[in-house]
Amino acid sequence: MQLPLFERLLVVGLGLIGGSVALGAQKRGLATEVRGVDPALEQQAPQRAQRAAGERSQVGPIPLMELEAGARWASAVVLAVPIEAMEGVLRQLAPHLSREAVITDTASVKAPVAALAREVLAVPGNCVGAHPMAGGDGSGFAHARPDLFVGAPCILALAGTELPSVVDRTERFWQCLGTFTVRRTPEEHDAIAAALSHAPHLIAYAFARGLPDAATLALAGPGLRDFIRIARSNPALWCEILFRNRERVADEASRFIANLEGMLDALARGDREELERMLRTGQSRTEKLER
Repeated sequence: MQLPLFERLLVVGLGLIGGSVALGAQKRGLATEVRGVDPALEQQAPQRAQRAAGERSQVGPIPLMELEAGARWASAVVLAVPIEAMEGVLRQLAPHLSREAVITDTASVKAPVAALAREVLAVPGNCVGAHPMAGGDGSGFAHARPDLFVGAPCILALAGTELPSVVDRTERFWQCLGTFTVRRTPEEHDAIAAALSHAPHLIAYAFARGLPDAATLALAGPGLRDFIRIARSNPALWCEILFRNRERVADEASRFIANLEGMLDALARGDREELERMLRTGQSRTEKLER
């Protein structure tokens, strides 16, 4: 499939993820034109919003549009707004999209978005959910970069109603941004995300809640910083993600609690052999990740 993949690409939400999509698509020529809608800037005067986007772009200015005008203009749309804003944005976009427009999103929880797309879009088969597993501690366009997705996995969450040609085109888009893609159902995606991302964030936040005073923390080495790094992420954002995938997150957290209680029991009983066996099991799982 030759580039550009799309004629007019609209990215809705120019935060870290959406901004990186826009910059990456622009840099790699994945669309003839790339424009953005940034709800955080829509309350500002148009000239000020445009200037802000241009100043913060590492590749070139991302022209800004209003949401409904952008929907009418676009031949492809990437929805990169927070999960709690997804329903309102998609409902506002839907009446103005052409029947040929391709839609993909970057939401961290997929089953609710897939159901919403089937409800509100005139052609639900044109919507392909995607979750690029990339990011960072920083947020906003100031931290966006065109190479954010290079080497990252991207899960395509397919409900079975998508048009095959649209799936292939969308998959190629994410691959051209640097990801490697896998195809799963929305429900499978949400279970995977709970295990690999959502529950680890919950556990990191929980541990961070019990950290000692600043004077003691000044003595911390890199191990603690590595462990709690993800607890520096936006709490409001992660509250919403965890809430919307709460059943699967609870299952994963329960698995963690059971493992932790087993180790604590070995400690309480003074069973050095059992504790070391458990630690070795944990270590072996990390070796699989490194490969």
